[in-house]
Order: sequence, then structure tokens, then C-alpha cells
Amino acid sequence: MDRLPPGPGKTAPRLILDLLNYDPKKNYNKNLLVDAAPKWRKGLWDAAHPQACRHTLMRKDQTRAPTSNDEQPDADTSYSVAAYCNKCRLHFMLNVDYKRQNDFQIPCRQSDKESPLHHFRLQESITGKEFREKFGVDKYDHLIEGHRWGCSGSNCPAILEVRISSPRLGKSLVDMITDKQRLEARGRKEIARDPARYQGMEPVGPVSSLWYLRSYLADARAAKDSASLKKIAKRNKKFVMAFGNECNDLFETLGFREIEEPAEAPEEGTNGFWQLPVVTNENIAFIEDVIFEIDVLIQNLPLSEQNPAYMRIMIRPVPALKDIERSLGYFDYPTRSRTIDLVSEEHPYYKSLGAVETFNDDYLSWAYDRQCSCDPANKPYYFDCLEDLAKGRGSPDLQMKVTMAVSLGEYGLKQLEDSFKFFGLDPATKEGDDHIMGVYKSRIASAPRQKEEAKTCLLIIAKHRKSEAIEALANDNTMSVEEALEFLDVTAATASDSIEAAAIAMALDGDKARVARALRVIANQRPEDLTLQRAAAHMESGNGEFALDVGEAYNRLQIGTSGPNLPDETVLTYYQSLSSGAPSGSKDSFAEALRTIALHRDSIFLLRKLDDPNAVVHASTAEPVGLDNIGNTCYLNSLLQYYYTIKPVRDMVIDFEKHRMTLSEDNLKIKRVGGRIVDKSEIIKAQKFVGELHNLFENLKTASTRSVKPTKELAELTIFSSEKQGEFLERRKSISSPSGPPNIASIMGAPVFGPQLPPAPLTPPSSSKTPEDDIEMIDNPGDNVEARDDSSEATLVDMDQVPAGGDKNSTVVSTTDTPISDTDTDAVMVNGGSDADETSKPLSPPEKPPPIPPRNKSGLVISTTDNKDLAADDELWRFGTQQDVTEVIGNVTYRLQCAIKPTSFEEGSGEQIDVIRDTFFGTNTTYTEKGHTTETKVEAWPTIIAFPGKEGDVRDLYEAIDVIYDEQYVEVENKKCPQHFSISKLPEILQIQIQRTDFDPVRQTSYKNRTPVAFPETLYMDRYVATDDTDSVVMRRRRETWKWKSQLRLLEARQEALKNSKEDINVPDALLAVKDYVKALQEEEIEGIEIAPELPDALEDRISQVAAELEEISKQVSALKKSLKEQFTDMREHEYKLHSVFIHRGEAGGGHYWVYIYDFEHDIWREYNDEHVSEVKDRRRIFDQTGSAEGTPYYLVYVKTQKLRDLVDVVCREVQEAPVELDTWNGQMDGVVNEVDEEGEDVRHIEHVKPRPLRPKPPVNEWGTTNEQALDANGNTW
Repeated sequence: MDRLPPGPGKTAPRLILDLLNYDPKKNYNKNLLVDAAPKWRKGLWDAAHPQACRHTLMRKDQTRAPTSNDEQPDADTSYSVAAYCNKCRLHFMLNVDYKRQNDFQIPCRQSDKESPLHHFRLQESITGKEFREKFGVDKYDHLIEGHRWGCSGSNCPAILEVRISSPRLGKSLVDMITDKQRLEARGRKEIARDPARYQGMEPVGPVSSLWYLRSYLADARAAKDSASLKKIAKRNKKFVMAFGNECNDLFETLGFREIEEPAEAPEEGTNGFWQLPVVTNENIAFIEDVIFEIDVLIQNLPLSEQNPAYMRIMIRPVPALKDIERSLGYFDYPTRSRTIDLVSEEHPYYKSLGAVETFNDDYLSWAYDRQCSCDPANKPYYFDCLEDLAKGRGSPDLQMKVTMAVSLGEYGLKQLEDSFKFFGLDPATKEGDDHIMGVYKSRIASAPRQKEEAKTCLLIIAKHRKSEAIEALANDNTMSVEEALEFLDVTAATASDSIEAAAIAMALDGDKARVARALRVIANQRPEDLTLQRAAAHMESGNGEFALDVGEAYNRLQIGTSGPNLPDETVLTYYQSLSSGAPSGSKDSFAEALRTIALHRDSIFLLRKLDDPNAVVHASTAEPVGLDNIGNTCYLNSLLQYYYTIKPVRDMVIDFEKHRMTLSEDNLKIKRVGGRIVDKSEIIKAQKFVGELHNLFENLKTASTRSVKPTKELAELTIFSSEKQGEFLERRKSISSPSGPPNIASIMGAPVFGPQLPPAPLTPPSSSKTPEDDIEMIDNPGDNVEARDDSSEATLVDMDQVPAGGDKNSTVVSTTDTPISDTDTDAVMVNGGSDADETSKPLSPPEKPPPIPPRNKSGLVISTTDNKDLAADDELWRFGTQQDVTEVIGNVTYRLQCAIKPTSFEEGSGEQIDVIRDTFFGTNTTYTEKGHTTETKVEAWPTIIAFPGKEGDVRDLYEAIDVIYDEQYVEVENKKCPQHFSISKLPEILQIQIQRTDFDPVRQTSYKNRTPVAFPETLYMDRYVATDDTDSVVMRRRRETWKWKSQLRLLEARQEALKNSKEDINVPDALLAVKDYVKALQEEEIEGIEIAPELPDALEDRISQVAAELEEISKQVSALKKSLKEQFTDMREHEYKLHSVFIHRGEAGGGHYWVYIYDFEHDIWREYNDEHVSEVKDRRRIFDQTGSAEGTPYYLVYVKTQKLRDLVDVVCREVQEAPVELDTWNGQMDGVVNEVDEEGEDVRHIEHVKPRPLRPKPPVNEWGTTNEQALDANGNTW
């Protein structure tokens, strides 16, 4: 295509049709064949010359054309079609050459949808005068004009040449033999000259003269050589009557030769003759052309003048059109099925597109595309042509093409002119872009309702002028709230349902997309109201319903079945990854999927991001906010979120000054927490911890962002107990460090060890290890932690670094005689995890991991200067995180109790009673029977331990708790004595730890027990509550269950022995095999082997006995389990509701943690996963446990039903409407800025917002001294 000059072209059918309609002599000085079709407008005169000949071409013998319809040209092909018009006698030579362009050898063909027909663009033209001046005169071919076209097909080599020549017999020559008056006069003259000779003869007519001449030329063509040429005597009566001497010029022009010969009688002198022309290769075509023209002249005579005898002899000419169509490859091409009116004029738009009226819709569509690509400057006009023809033909396909072109930004010439007129501009204006943009802005400012129309017009002008600046302005889809309200004719105070109703009414006759846009703009001003967003999306869907199912939507974004469980940010990342660089149609498809998901989730975040990817989506006041992970602290974040929902804790922390313990000598003397006296430094640390927790809780309440960041100080104070810090410092004294201690801020972005699961029980059970798909194990810091204190290995979970490691400490319900009240809760040691399996290999990551959702950037955090005693190097941080979550919970509980003043004291022990102990602590009474006496001991506990079954033994929560509270035998003074626990005081908040860490005695390693524990939403604790009456109903039933469980264990052991499931064969099958073997031996009668005849029958009897025994055991087991299940169902006085479920995914050495928390007020479960907080639509994720890599519950929290409203409040939000101006931090800003990780200067995080001020207190400096000036929680003066 690029080898041709730019400009419009013609399809082969169009070009030949123009050729047939083109008369070089009658054309109003317009060349229909080569001139571009004029841009037609209604009222424009485009009629042909009334005398112009519509040619009917007849084939000449020189034609070389395809002989069949399916012949295809190749690189050596050329065709020639020689023809003449059967009306005007013009001569045409069409040459089609396929071998001139060797680089392009794929001719167009109808089977090729991209190039079904030739589309010719003019290359060169020459007039007859120019030809004769350049090449000289050709007496046999008087050229009028010649043209050459090339096919615009990208790989087509076709070249078309057309030559048009004048008739061989000029008008003056023809008139000599066809003018009846001249023939009449010629004949009468000769008759008058010699009447006797011409007696009985009449003058000849045109048909005779033409036939005589044709006969002469036919004889000349038939002559074998010049010697056989006939001579025509000039005195021949027919010759004289038809031609005489007046036609000498005619005969000379035709090549006749005049000769003289002596007469037979000398007195007669000489006789004159015309010798027939000698026919050679040079003039044979000319002679034949003259014969064709004579035939045409004869045929064109009136029928009354024609001689039937002559007509019967003449050979009928063959039309040349089929040869032309075959040569150009469009013979029998698909056309419109309807009948074409051959009388009516073809619409000029067909000419403009280079097409013909008979084209079917596909060919017309192709012609439009090809014309646009060849002549892009006139594309708007061609669009008008297609649009009008589509309407005129009533073609749905063409109208669809027009619609698609409009959607792609195409426009017509009429639209372009109307667009300029809209702004009062002339299409030929010379004004610059700035002027046009200024006119646009002025127009929409004065008429906001016309903004969309103005934008449409401006975009057309931008494309016409190829102006990026104008196009950018036209594509600015920003709609202000004022514009949206004015467009919908509502106000800011109008209710959402009224706005929706107004929009629906307007959309009936208006632009639905614009109405939806206005709805969305207004909805963005009401972020917690989904009504308008949903209405806008429904309106955009067209039918008011979503055609896309939410499951299909997740699949379209390539998320799959895990989609409903992913946070909004991750779903958005999938969408952005797919839509980036995708075609327009695909982007729309992805946007539809994201909108469906957003509305299914009721996600304001996704809807706002879909509308504006750069939108800052503030947190909803109806939803909690997340906590950023500041260094593998997912377990800490889960715990902090949980405590924030507990009203007694939250109220105490936020209003800390009411509960702060004064550091007086008297108070310090009586301060006992966890069975020991608390020193002053510990209380100072605890109060600093509560201060940091206060700041976090205030941020969780007032943040407008979707997540906030805990401070490192809070993390340290939460994780590091004083005992652990002291233990670490003692160890460091005996270990030489290869380098100086780095600052803790330097390791916050590096991998750290997180807490391990709760430690293994005292008696290590046996079980097999289950691999975890997304966990890479490391050596567990356990018994030999001192030997690997400088290890830098870490556990990885998914994309994020996940804490790993372990230690030996946990708070458990003791089964010994040591009272909990006498035990240091920070130093309770049990056998924890040991080295991980060194043979374990990490699983390979997936080939294509899902896109990682963007985490919030590290922001400024509230900092203080009095933190010198906090851990300040990575070894301490790593050591501190080598604790189980239960111990971290113990640290928090201990810190809270140390910071606050008591409400009373426990009799006997002097233990502090406070809001924390009243909320979380229960007490057990241990009953140990020694002979005829029963000893009791009361122990306080914050957590109940529940033990899951071994692999395959799925327990419910009651069965898991029964392991602790069932009767067991303990050794007392070398005697086995029965002992059991009962709960003498139930806590308000019941915390249950599921002991997941177990021990493999074969590998000598810890492992995670993934066996599910079925836990209910409502828990009844009546069966465990102690009573003063040892023979109460509860105790009788408990003793019954202990008896039944003992029986059940014996039955299950016997059942297992008979089934022998651990071996390859069970007992019944083994007996059957032995019986068959014995029978075989008996039948063989082997000498020396004697078998008792009754043995097979005895074996058969034994088989029956074993089967009967197994059946009976099965019945008894079912009955006992049913009795155990129903034993306490009617006891429902002490009712608890499930509030929180902590989940762990990983191995015993570490993993990832998150928490599900139930919102009682709104009946919603939410997942708190670091910075992501999302509603759990499918509750099976929480309650249907599979023990897979999706995570397992390890900590449950139940709340006393009677006090739900007093104890829990999940959503506590008071977002400030206006941003708070920040005060300078009195010289402390440097310390804060140092903690910023690559933030821009304009980034401001929620940590800057001043929390609600604490009541004045004496601020502590350097643990124990007080500043003279009181500061608030931010370090600012009051």
C-alpha cells in the first residue's frame, strides 16, 4: 500500500462500472474514471451527461483472460482484455499484470476476508496528445487517454492499465457511406450520366455500402498472400453506386491501393482498380477493428433499413465483461440478495466509498475500512457515507458497525462541522488550541447542563486537529458535586432514595451513563451510603440487574475460589494488574467484574478505587480499622484488636488517669500481681505501656485511614516481659558479640522470629508431621537456643516475612500441688519446642504468585525520649519474639494489672483485685482424695487449656476441655489418688487456648497438631462449675461420664485390637485365612502333618464370635457416646457466646496469625488480618475446619451472655470531620523523623493526630523521676 500515492481508491467493480459509464467526449470536463468522487451533499447536482454513452463492451480476439471462474493468478500471470463498445465504437485495452511487483506476491481473492477484491489507486495518467508528443503518431490506434492503477492490498502485486482509443473510422469517413442523402445523390448522378448502363438500378442505402466495404475487408483478411488479393474495378456498378470517387480517402485510410491497368481495347485507354489492403501483423488488428465497427454501424441502423440476409451472415459479438471480471478476480462475487432497480440512479455515497450498490454488507464494510486507511484525511466524510447507507439499506450489521465506530471515537464530517458550530467557530478557523479550549471553558461555565455535549464536540475537534491538549481537556471526566446535583435537579440535603428516584426518572429519556456518573459523584460524598453507588451500577448495567455472577467476576479477574476470602486491596491489585495496558473492551470487562465484587461485598473502597484509582478512601465510621505490620507482628496485631473490643479494657486504657496507680511508698508495699510484689520500675514500665496502648486505641477510634501503625515502643513493651529481658541480659554477659548492638530501628524491616504456638504438654504424645504448603521451617529455638543465639534464619509465609521460633514458657492449668498464686507467671516453664526436623525442605513457591497488595507506607509514629531501658538491638528483639502467644497475652495482662490501682485485695494472699482480674480471671478448685479425706486448693487462671485429639480423633470443645476437668490419678506420698478440677469462679471473658503444639518422640521434635476441634457459638459451662455439695446433680453426672469414658476407652481398645487397623490384616480376616489354609492342608493329606478334623469348624465358630463381638462393641460405643453427648444438655445456666477466634497458619516454630471477631450488634463476623479488616461472608471459613494450610484455631474467647453489652463493643469509632492541625513537638520532631522509612515530605499518617488527652499526670523521666511540667500522651504540654 505504501508504494502508492495517498488518496482514495476504487474497488475493481467500481472502477469497471465507472469505465462503462465514462464517455471521454461527453463528460462536463470531469473524468469519472480517475477523478475522486466529489463529496456529495443533499441538493448537489451529480448527473451524467445526457448524451454520454454507457458502453457495452464486446470481446476482441486479442483477449487473453482466465478461461474458468476459479483460475488464480501467480507471479508469472498477466491478462489482457481487448474490447470495443457496441454503441460508440470506442476501443478499450485492459491489461492486468501480476508480475511487476516481485516483493508482493499474494493477489487479492474473494476467499481472503482482509482483501476479497482489488482496490485500485491511481498511479499515472496520460492523454492522447501527451502520448503522441512522447511516442509519435500511431496511424492504427488513435489513443484518447491511458491510465495505470495499483492495488492497495498490502501484499497484492496487481497493476491495471486501461487504454481508451477513438473509433478506427472517423465521423467524416463514416458519413461517406452512411449518409443517405449523399448516397442518394451519388447514385442519381451516376444513373443520370449513363442511364442505359444503370437501367433498373436505384441508389444504394447505407446497409449496402457498409456491407460492400465489410466484404472487401473480409476478403483481404482471408487472403493467403498478396498475390491472391482481389481487385475492385472502379467502374463496377455496385462500387460506383456505393462509393464512386468520393470515397477515395476512405479506401486510402483503410490501406487499399489504387492501380491502373490497360484496357482490353486500346481505344478505351486504362482501367482503374482498388487493390485490397495487404493484411500483416501490423495492421490486422486495425482491419478487424474496422470490421467490428462496420458491424456496429449496421446493427445500429433502423430495422427497416437492415438487410436480413446480411444479418444472418454476420457473426454475433461476444460480451467482454466476463473476461474483465475474471481478469480482475471479481466474477460472481457475493452481492445483495434483493432486486436492484436498474433504472434508478445509484447513490453517490457508493462512489465515494469506491464501492457499488450491489455490494453486500460485508463488502461494503470492507470498502469503507479500505477507503479510510487509504485516505484518512477524509475519514469523517466516509463515516457519513457509511452511516447514511446503513440507514438507507436498513442493515443491522452496518448500523452495528457504525455504532462500534462511534464507540471507538469515530465521527462524521457533519458532526465535525456541527461541533465547530456548537462553539460558534468556523471549521477552517486558524485560531490556536488555547483559544478553542477557552471557548469551551466559557461555554460550560455559563451552561453547566451542556457540559457533556460540549465535551463530545470538543473531543471531535481535538481529533480533527490532532491536538493532545484539547483531547486531554475533553477526556477530563471530572464532575463536581455541584454539577452532579444540578444535573439531577436535587440538593445536597436531598435524601438518597429521593436522589435515586430522580435519577431513574431522568434516565428514562436521558443519558444513563451520565446519570450513573452523577449518582456516583454524589455517593462519594456519602461514603457510608451504598444506595446511590448500587443504583448507579444497576443503571450502568442497562437492565437494572447484574448479568455477571460474583463467582464469574472472581474468575474473570483470575482470582478463583479464594476470592471471597481476600481483602479488598488484594482484589484491587488483581484488577489493576489485568487492566493495565489491556484493550478498551477488556478493561470494561474487568471493571464490570470489580464492580460486581464491590457491590457484593458492600465495599466502598473498591467502588471508589474503580471510579478514581487515585482516590484516598477514608475508613468508614461503621467499620474497624486495621493495624500495620511493623515487623512480623501479626500475632501482636490480632491481640491488640481483640483487646480493643473488650469494653472494660478499652475504657480503662482510654480513661487511664482514673485507674492509674500513684507511685507512693504505701502503694508499692502492698502491690502484688501474679503472686509477687511488683517493684517501682516494673510499674513505671507498665504505665508507659498503657500510655502507648492509649495512643493506639485513640487512633483506632479516630483514624480516617483504613489502618494505623502501632509504635515499636508498644510492641517492645508488649512482647518483652521484665523476666525475659533480664534473662536475655544475663545470657549476653557470657556471649561475646561479634559486633556492636545495632539500633532496633535498623531491624524493623528485616525478618524476625515470631512467637511459636503454645508449648507441648508435659507428656509428649506421638503423631506424624503434616507438611505446610506455604511455610518454610527453620530450626526452632528451643532447648538449645543458647547454641544458636546469633542465628539469622527466618520463617516465610506467603509473600510476607512471618515470625518463627519458640520457647518453653506458657501459663497452664497445673496438675501438681503447686498453687498458681505462688508461681511467677513470667517464669512458668514447660517443655516447649525443640529443634525442627533438619531433613525438612521448603516447598517451592508457585510459578506465578498472585500480585501482592500494596501495604501502607511506614508513617510517623508517636515517640518519646524516655525509652532508654527499652530493648535496643536485634538480638533482644529476636529473643523477645521467641515466645508463644499465650505468654504474650500473659505479658499484656500483667502490664495492665501493674499499671492500675487495685479495687480490693484477695484475702490470705494479698493479691491485687482489679478490673483486669475481674474480667479475665477465673478460679479452679482442685479436689484431691486422700483416703477418707478430700483436700482442696483454689487456683486463679486467665486461660483454660483445651486439648485436641490425635490424628483422626476429632473432638468437640467440651471433650477437649474435659481432658483437664475429668478425674485423673496423681501420685501423692507414693500413693495414687483420684483428683479433679472444678471451676469455683467463672470469668466474665472466658479465654480458651487450644493446645496445638505436640511432641514427636521418634523425631524428638515439636510439631503442630492440626486435628480439628469443633467449637460452638454458644458454650455452657455448667458441667464444670463447683458446688458445695459433693453429691450434687452436676457431680453425679460428672462421675457418670468418668465411668462411661473409662468403659469407652476399654471398648475402643478392644475394638482396635480386633480390627488391628495398623496392620495389613484384621483378626476376622486372619482367622478366615487360617481356616482356608487348614482346609487346603487337609485336602492335600500331606504325610506327617496331622490336623484335627474339628479345627476348621472351630475357626469358623471363632470368626462368628469375633464378628458378633465387634458388632456388640460398636453398639455399646455408640450408646456410650450418645449418653456422653446428652449428659449435660439440659444444664444451661452459665451461658457464653463466642466472641473471637484466633487463627494460626504455619508450623510449631512460627507462622502467620489473624483473628475473627464477632460483632454482636450487627451479627457480623470480621477478619482482622494486619491492616486488612473485612467482613466474613461465608462463616464456614471459621467453623468448618479442615486442618489444612488455611489455618487452624488456637485461641477462643467467649463472653458471658448476660453481660454482652457491658463487656464487648466491637465498633468504637469517632472519626474527626476536619483534619487536626499538628503542633510542633517541642524539639522532639527530630526523633520522630528519624523513624520515617522513605516517605515523601507531604505524607501525613494517622499517628500525627492527637489522641483524646489523658488527665494530667506526673510524667516519668528515666524511670522514677518526674518532670516538673505535665505533658499529654503526645508529649505536648497541657
